[in-house]
Amino acid sequence: MGKVYDVIIVGGGPAGLTAAVYARKRLMTTLVLTMDIGGQVLLTEHIDNYLGYLEKSGLGLAAVFERQAREYGAEFVISEVRMVEKEGSLFRVSSTAGDFLGRAVIVTGGRKPRRLCVPGEERFLGRGVNVSLKCDPSQASGKAVAIVGGGNTALQRAEMLSTAASRIYIVHRREEFRGDEMTLVRVRKIPNVEFLLNTVIMEFRGGDSLSSVLLKNLKTGEERELKVDMVFLDIGRDIKLEYVQHLVRTNSEGRIITDKYGRTSCEGIFAAGDVTDTPYAQVIIAAGQGAAAALTAYSYVKKKPGDICY
Repeated sequence: MGKVYDVIIVGGGPAGLTAAVYARKRLMTTLVLTMDIGGQVLLTEHIDNYLGYLEKSGLGLAAVFERQAREYGAEFVISEVRMVEKEGSLFRVSSTAGDFLGRAVIVTGGRKPRRLCVPGEERFLGRGVNVSLKCDPSQASGKAVAIVGGGNTALQRAEMLSTAASRIYIVHRREEFRGDEMTLVRVRKIPNVEFLLNTVIMEFRGGDSLSSVLLKNLKTGEERELKVDMVFLDIGRDIKLEYVQHLVRTNSEGRIITDKYGRTSCEGIFAAGDVTDTPYAQVIIAAGQGAAAALTAYSYVKKKPGDICY
């Protein structure tokens, strides 16, 4: 049958990594399956609301999470999870790196970037059009960059790239921003950042790689071409949980419904973080949920499903 883990954690963001730490604190054999380690915080230039963390670097916080999980003995496999199936008292988690067996599963990952679905987007994906959360400022050195979106992800990316790019355009279909006010104030003060509001991208253009975008002002109807070298699509991420949604209950948005302990409708499957029906997408809340899910999973694995591990 091969090795059976006490708990398999899907996703390597704050919820998944915190769950890994708490699982290992209880000496459960723990495997983390993830496509990247750090999740959303990899993009965040300034972490200023995670209690006790004063360095303010998102990359730094992700590194701290990972280092602690590894030091406690969690195993990591970089892969995409394709399916979770219940087999008797165990769960089989199928991924691009193979199949793994676990007594419990904690789901924390399952968000995929939204797309604009306009001409040229698919053609230039990876050749100027980017959807990844990962962001290396050196890649934008001396380049004109357009960032599409109005949330914290778009604002934080603009802040991060502004030290390297020659010019940054924030393209947003509205005038109001979903991002927090403090971040917006900082970005508005950056001299090489320009806001293009009430504006959408109609088409991506270029030869072998992206060279420009066709913009449309939604108020005036005016269209114009803007020369850019790179575009980042930060318009949100959709919940994609096909690999587990046949086993757990979800709400109208496709998010997993959990109780306050991280339990789902399927005994043995727990969930934490942004894939759940919690209304708050915050690092500190995701981490707390990850801890709760791991402690509840411990009670389940130790055959104490009615008890909660305090």
